[in-house]
Amino acid sequence: MDMVCAIKVLSLQVQPVDANILRQESGKDPVISTVMRYVREGWPPKNTEINEDVNKFRKLSDSLNICHGCLVHGSRVVIPQSQQSKILDLLHLGHFGMERMKQLARTAVYWPGIDAAIEMATRRCDSCGEHQNKPSKPPVHPWMLPEKPWSRLNLDHAINFMGRDWLVITDAYSKYPCIHPTSSTSSRATLDLLEEDFAHFGLPHTLVTDNAPTFTSEEFQSWCKERRTTHLTGAPYHPATNGAAERLVQTFKQALRKFSLPPKRALQEFLMQYRRTPTSCGFSSSELLNSRQLRTRIDTLLPSPAHIAQGKQSKEASKSQMTPDLKAVVKVTRQYKAGDPVYALYHGPRRDKQPRWVPAVIKKSLGTRCFNVMVIPHGPVWRRHWEQLQPRYTTDEDNEPGEEVDTVSELVTDHPMEILETVPQTRRQTKPKGTPSVPEYGPDNPSRSKRTRKPTERLCC
Repeated sequence: MDMVCAIKVLSLQVQPVDANILRQESGKDPVISTVMRYVREGWPPKNTEINEDVNKFRKLSDSLNICHGCLVHGSRVVIPQSQQSKILDLLHLGHFGMERMKQLARTAVYWPGIDAAIEMATRRCDSCGEHQNKPSKPPVHPWMLPEKPWSRLNLDHAINFMGRDWLVITDAYSKYPCIHPTSSTSSRATLDLLEEDFAHFGLPHTLVTDNAPTFTSEEFQSWCKERRTTHLTGAPYHPATNGAAERLVQTFKQALRKFSLPPKRALQEFLMQYRRTPTSCGFSSSELLNSRQLRTRIDTLLPSPAHIAQGKQSKEASKSQMTPDLKAVVKVTRQYKAGDPVYALYHGPRRDKQPRWVPAVIKKSLGTRCFNVMVIPHGPVWRRHWEQLQPRYTTDEDNEPGEEVDTVSELVTDHPMEILETVPQTRRQTKPKGTPSVPEYGPDNPSRSKRTRKPTERLCC
C-alpha cells in the first residue's frame, strides 16, 4: 500500500498541484485534518455527533490511510477543497467527456461528490460546448391529418436531375403526387405550374415548403395572400419539416433511374402506378382524392369511395401521434423559455477553429419547437428549431440579454419566413439553482437490499 501511495503522490509532483501543496492544504483543511486524526486514533462511536462532511468518510474508513502527510482512499489521494478546482482543470486538460474524466479521476484522486463536480465542469466548458455533436433526434412530431383532400400541399424542387429541374407536389391527405419538369425554378415559373394543378383540383388551404428563395420571395408571398392560402416554412437547414415532399423526391428519383424509357415517358408510368397503388390505409391516392380508382393494366374490382378511408386514416394518424417512433425514442429533456442560455447551431461558412455552436439566449418561443435566439452579447437574432439548440450551462453574469423581440415576423439573419407552429410552449418545472438531483425513496421502496448478508470474513496476517 505504501508503494502505491508513494507512486500516486509522486505522479502529482510533475503537475501544477504537487505533493507539498497537498500536504500543506490537507493540514489546513478542517475536514481532512479531522479525518486524518480519526484514522490515526480511531473513529468515535457511531452514536457520537460529528461534522456531516467528516461523517461522509466513515463508510470509507476501511480503505483510508495516511501516506506522506496526505489522506489516501485506496490508491487515490483525497484532495482538499482549496485544490479541487485545480484538479478539475487538470482532469479536463484534454477536453474529454464526462466518462473519460471520471475514469481518469478514479485512478488518482478522490473527494466526496467528485463525479457531480466533473459533470458540472464539463458542461460549463465553452470549448466543449461550441464544438460538440448535434443532439439526439427527438421523437417524431407528426403533422395533423387534414380533414379533406387537397387541403395541405407539400412542395419541393428536385434540382438538376436528368438534365432538368422538377417541381414536386404531394397532397398531405391522399399522398397524390404531381411532378412537373421545368427549365426554371423562379417564383413565376413555379406559380405557373401550380396554377395548372389548381385548375384541376382547386386552391389548397395551406402550402408547406422549405426556405428556398423561390418560396420566400415577395411575389410568392403576395400570390398566397391574394388566394387566402397559408404558407408555412420550417427552420433553416431542417428539411425534416417538409419531409413528405423530401420523401417523394427521393422515391421519384429512384424510380426514374430504374426505367429504360425516356424521362417524360418514365414520369408518366411512374405517376400512374404511384397514384394507383394503395397506401398504408388500404386505398390509393387517386381514390382518396377523386373518389374513384384509376384504370390501369393491373386493375382491381374493389369499390373504394374516399369517405370509407377517412376513418382508417384518422385512426392511423391518431396512433402515430400517441405512439413514438421506436427508432427515434429519446428522453425529452430539452425545454426552453425566454432568457435561457443555449448554444445555437451555426450554418454559415467557418474556418477550422470556428465553433459549430455559438453561445446565444432564447428570445421568444415561436411555437412548440421553434425559437428566436440572439447571439450574445449583441449579435444577430436567428430562428432555430429545437434540434438546432443545445443547453448552455453558465452563471447568470455570463448572459447579457439584448433587446426584447416583440413580434414573430421580425427580420432574422437567415431569411424572413413564416413559422410552422403557433402552439404556445408548455412551461417546464424548474428547480432552484444548486439543488442536487437526489432520488426519492418512498416507505415501500428501500434504497438497499433487504436480504440478510453473510458477515465478511477477513484474513489476519
